[in-house]
Amino acid sequence: MSGIVLLRHQNLRKGIDFRSVRCLEIGALSSPVIHREEGEVLYADHLSTEGLKKQFAWDPGLDPESLVHVDVVWQEKRLRDCVSGTFDYVFASHVAEHVPNLVGWMEEIREVLKPQGELRLVIPDARYSFDMNRQLTRLADLMAAWMKNLRYPDTSMVLDFALNKITDSEVDLPALFTGPLKGKDLHAQFPFSEVLMWGQRTLNPHHYEDVHCWVLTPRHFAQLMIPLAENNILHLACADFVDSDPPGFEFILHLTPEENKEKLVASWKTLLEKAKDPIPGSFAEKEHLAQQEVQNTFQHIKAENAMLHHQLQAILNSTSWRITAPLRAIIQKFRKE
Repeated sequence: MSGIVLLRHQNLRKGIDFRSVRCLEIGALSSPVIHREEGEVLYADHLSTEGLKKQFAWDPGLDPESLVHVDVVWQEKRLRDCVSGTFDYVFASHVAEHVPNLVGWMEEIREVLKPQGELRLVIPDARYSFDMNRQLTRLADLMAAWMKNLRYPDTSMVLDFALNKITDSEVDLPALFTGPLKGKDLHAQFPFSEVLMWGQRTLNPHHYEDVHCWVLTPRHFAQLMIPLAENNILHLACADFVDSDPPGFEFILHLTPEENKEKLVASWKTLLEKAKDPIPGSFAEKEHLAQQEVQNTFQHIKAENAMLHHQLQAILNSTSWRITAPLRAIIQKFRKE
């Protein structure tokens, strides 16, 4: 297990005695947060174990025999119709960004959480992933997917991903974090002809294309959730938060059911205040500080010019200036001669 995954699991497992709780883990694949021998856990995914083996047959880095056995296939039906009872904890690591209807997905999970239960999410930070050349998710798109109750990524999601995804091997995180390398300097992975094929496959309404449907950062996620909470669409509060921290460019959210709208909205506003953008120590922060210094200098010069203009106007409008005007005119005339 890599250091990043180890730290991720430590943050997800924080404060839990697995011997006394019931858990559901979504999208565990071959790296579950909780193992069966530790406590009561069900593994859920959008496909059966055999289906996942076929989906990831292209990936030489994933041993099909290392996949956890999927207990719950959650695709067409609501989650509450796929499981029995409720859960103390639900885990989903690098899953939320793949879900076509993120808001509905979160709310379906809330329905199977105990009142004090938690949904713990790990989400890649788009500033430092192969999504960095994509536009951040719009609230309108998030709401449209919720209204349509999308169960499969639609054509626009797939095309946006395929057109703009950076080649994985070019995502040099240390260079992107500490140096001037930016997403615009890197290359899109897929040729246009292949992008067209991706889009055409989605014309089958039941075709699942495994893409990042959503492009998120911690602050942007909070900005999206606030209006949803204010308008009774979302009923999950942010109970805890782990910001993106190099070398692991992902953020972690602990969400819990909350019916008190004031507390609900306040929790997301707190996240908005706490999340750092740009990340401290990054090249982006240095650029931001430099731009801020230039802006401050410009404002200072502008203020000084305004003060000098005010002083000049005061002189021009003064009595002594008006009285001496004829004398200045005579002096000016002699100078010309």
